Amino acid sequence: MHYADWIVLGIYVAVIVAIGAWANRRQTDTEAYFVGNRSIPWWAAGISIIATSFSAASILGVPGYAYTTDMWYLQYSIGDVLAAVIVAALFIPFFHRIPGLTTAYEYLEARFDLKTRLLGSTLFSLTVLLRAGSLLFGAALLFSTVVPTDIIPALSSVEEAVVIFGVIAIIYTVMGGISAVVWTDIIQFSIMALGVIACMVVVVMGTPGDLGDVFAEAGRLQKLNVFHLEVPMAGKGLITAIFGYGLLALSLFGTNQQPVQRYMTVKEPREAQKALILGASAGVIGVLLSLLLGVFLFVYYKHFPDRLPQSLSADQIMPHFVNTQVPPVLTGALVAAVFAAAMSSLDSALNSLAAALTVDFFARFKPGASEKSRLSFAKIVVVTSGIVGIGVGIYSSRTGAPLIDLILSFMGYFAGGLLGLFLLGILTKRTNGHGAFGGAIVGTLIVLMVTENNFRLPPLYEWLGIEPIPFIWSTAVGLAVTMAVGYLISLLGRRPPAEQLENTTVRWPGAERTTHAPTN
Repeated sequence: MHYADWIVLGIYVAVIVAIGAWANRRQTDTEAYFVGNRSIPWWAAGISIIATSFSAASILGVPGYAYTTDMWYLQYSIGDVLAAVIVAALFIPFFHRIPGLTTAYEYLEARFDLKTRLLGSTLFSLTVLLRAGSLLFGAALLFSTVVPTDIIPALSSVEEAVVIFGVIAIIYTVMGGISAVVWTDIIQFSIMALGVIACMVVVVMGTPGDLGDVFAEAGRLQKLNVFHLEVPMAGKGLITAIFGYGLLALSLFGTNQQPVQRYMTVKEPREAQKALILGASAGVIGVLLSLLLGVFLFVYYKHFPDRLPQSLSADQIMPHFVNTQVPPVLTGALVAAVFAAAMSSLDSALNSLAAALTVDFFARFKPGASEKSRLSFAKIVVVTSGIVGIGVGIYSSRTGAPLIDLILSFMGYFAGGLLGLFLLGILTKRTNGHGAFGGAIVGTLIVLMVTENNFRLPPLYEWLGIEPIPFIWSTAVGLAVTMAVGYLISLLGRRPPAEQLENTTVRWPGAERTTHAPTN
């Protein structure tokens, strides 16, 4: 990079670390560290929600999809919007009914029992550790292309970039807590959006003709197609977008501690609902811009094929363009944009994981622990999980899988079982703690046995003589098995006591007649 690019990137890093230092002065207890004293503006929480999910993979992987195929990925935004509406109407009110709730999994103890809460928190923790590492890998792809390094023996430049990004994220997250995360997310999302738009402008200006000509050519090349009506398991169809990806989005928005934590940083449910709808709406715009960038890049290299090495993967197209065609200063801004995308996802992951392990485990089993010891434990979790995330990021860089596929598969392994726990609790009154716990265990194991992964469990799909289930359907499979097995096990046991159902389940028509039914 040009020295001016380093100045731009240096200013960005200095600002986010300074925000962490500023927020650190306000962290006197875990209430401030995890939920910002429940005084965050709803619009800030909403932007933070989308910044958390709009990762480096969104800037690199989503354009890669559009470059190699068309804009079919935009269908997934339908799943996002539907999931956000369901969560706003169904999940958020229950979270705010439990006084002082910090993690989503406190609801599971109120509805079921302690072991179910710990299981939910554990499934989330496994998901976030896997996802955090893959997010680091996404940012490292661009950085290592533009600024190849050779500092750490035995590590490639991509892996060294994973380490650099991870260390910076750990520093400002451990200092500032959720307040630093939310306010840096706002800056980072702004940088991401401007970076993608700036790159689109550079691509269009370098392509013969004007914007209208680029769109016209993209249309002739069938690159602007959105809707596909393929068979569900094909991965790109509308049914997959609504039910395959949509259920994953429902799990992410409704049971994942990262967005749930933002719902609890505001004062009341209506503000949390507005925050989620804002975040989901902004996400649709972000995905649209990223896809258009991929389309524009395809048209550009259609005119200048000699400028693109044939050996590059789809995820490497944008980094190559930035490294070879973008002028100084703007290159630094684009590197900062991808840097921001990684940081906005990783800082949230680390803080949410610290909240889950501190509140659901440490504080739950040591209720007499001082606020100082709880805060110290949370910061230790941030550092430790950050180091683990760096390790996962290095592993992710060696898999060779597309970024988006990698992240969605990591999330889908445990999302179905986790979503099943909450839906069994919210929608049914007969399910008890033993049933929910057993259903989630069986549902998660089945998912790991019918998909291709590295967990080395017996390949159930081979025994059944079928192909492995595509990763995008893993949440649906896990959810169906969890709910069916959980409810059946519950029928063999005792009914939950009436007081346990109060304010934790929906009020179905006629439910008043059965609320006080015998519990044996």
